[in-house]
Amino acid sequence: MTDLIYKRYGGNARDIFLMPFLDGYEIINYALNAEYEERIFLRWAIGYQFVMEFEEFKRNLDENRPVTDNRTAAEILVGVKDIIG
Repeated sequence: MTDLIYKRYGGNARDIFLMPFLDGYEIINYALNAEYEERIFLRWAIGYQFVMEFEEFKRNLDENRPVTDNRTAAEILVGVKDIIG
């Protein structure tokens, strides 16, 4: 994770880590989404640009993208307790 931040923001990454949590989280989330977008664009440009449009390629990938976990902390802890025993 920190490699991504330093790659995208260089020496200014220190400032991101010193920000209030939610502000830093939004910047890190933006960086992750931008990195994902760049990678799928390169993947499309190398192998699929003559087969389908970029937006169609992106929609096909988004259908298979993992869904964000919306469980509460209590629900996650119950699951962890079930695993650990």
